[in-house]
Amino acid sequence: MARSIEGTKKRMKRLIVAFTWLCVATASWAVDLRALRSSVTQDSSRVVLELSGATAFNAFNLNNPKRLVVDLNGLRHASVQSLSVLDDSRIARIRSSARQGGSRLVFDLSGDFRTNVFTLPAEGAYPFRVVVDVVGYIAGEAPPERQAARVTAEPPVQKRDIVVAVDPGHGGRDPGASAYGVVEKDIVLQISKRIVRRFQNEAGYRAVLTRDGDQFVKLTDRPKKAREAGADFFVSIHADSFPKNRSVRGFGVFALSLRGANSELSRWLQNTENADDLAGGVDLGNVDDATREVLLNMSMESAIRISKQAGEGLLSDLSRVGRVHKKQLGLANFVVLRSPDIPSLLIETGFISNRSDAQRLSNAKEQEKIAAAIVQGITRYFERNPPANTFVAWRKQNAGSRIVVEVKRGDSLSEIASRYGLSVKALRELNGLKSDAIQVGQKLEVPVVSR
Repeated sequence: MARSIEGTKKRMKRLIVAFTWLCVATASWAVDLRALRSSVTQDSSRVVLELSGATAFNAFNLNNPKRLVVDLNGLRHASVQSLSVLDDSRIARIRSSARQGGSRLVFDLSGDFRTNVFTLPAEGAYPFRVVVDVVGYIAGEAPPERQAARVTAEPPVQKRDIVVAVDPGHGGRDPGASAYGVVEKDIVLQISKRIVRRFQNEAGYRAVLTRDGDQFVKLTDRPKKAREAGADFFVSIHADSFPKNRSVRGFGVFALSLRGANSELSRWLQNTENADDLAGGVDLGNVDDATREVLLNMSMESAIRISKQAGEGLLSDLSRVGRVHKKQLGLANFVVLRSPDIPSLLIETGFISNRSDAQRLSNAKEQEKIAAAIVQGITRYFERNPPANTFVAWRKQNAGSRIVVEVKRGDSLSEIASRYGLSVKALRELNGLKSDAIQVGQKLEVPVVSR
């Protein structure tokens, strides 16, 4: 009997998920193709579909013959029936057909090429776009080492940064731990600012602080600030204390415990607006609590999984710059970690109650080492698993290619180099420049390098 009930629950959850995605598809119905743009380079072909609104897609490859299939939810078939024939040696033709809930586009390929499909949000003069890349050299053409590869892509600077919210613990009337003249709220703010500065120097990343001075911020407001900033990751910086045993010292890294996750899940289920946010804006006002529970469960499970993966790598990086007190990733019910939609970690940078740790935490060079290890751990995770439509995802896909950048008013050689993760010297040598002077309208060749 118990097994039967459990099986029924699982079937009901699958039906709820299917219904939710049906809501998403319905919300994106009646999208039209406004324009089709294409470009061909020596190593890739790109097709950009400009749509009248946002929509979801599903893409997969077929063999014998080679084809790329892209299903677009809500796209009117009438708007894609007259797709122009491309003058492209990789894409032989584009066929379209109507399908339930949208349209199917089939790209007939002339060889075994690598494909990638992604979306770009509406921004400025650009509408919502679906981008199809077909990558590979044509048989009989010169190999890569004998050609200078080009990618005529959407300007990568349009792709969004990965946002990291850095949370200095305590502040204001809450000083945190203190010993040996060291106060936690001051030390963690100093380290947090160093973390932010390092992220600002990383191409494709942006960092924000939940407090930038000696302010008191409620624990529940800290994840809220991260959410308002559109954060992809939240990291809270603290320093521990254990006066009963002053020999205890070292780093600790914590993710949210399952008990904390379940507690927060219950709180969010009581707020319909929160659940709607996690459903991507779909109105769930008339949907039962079971649907909201499924959505929140999916979101929280994803956030905890990412937190654990990033946390384990970060703990390894910290172990290279100092002693680790807790050698395994800890799981705790910290309030600041209870965010169902943002991967979060809490880092104890040391024990202020230990004289050696207190001295280390007060030292500027040691603070820089700690900040560098934290940034390295977080960026390593995102370099391997970049969110869609970010500069880091674009860089990973196009690593080894080159683009041409046109200098705009206000640009400097150092700023362009930093934007693409290069040294000024490398950019200058590649373009045969004798100095750092550049002019508006000048075109520079920039290699896309992986981090």
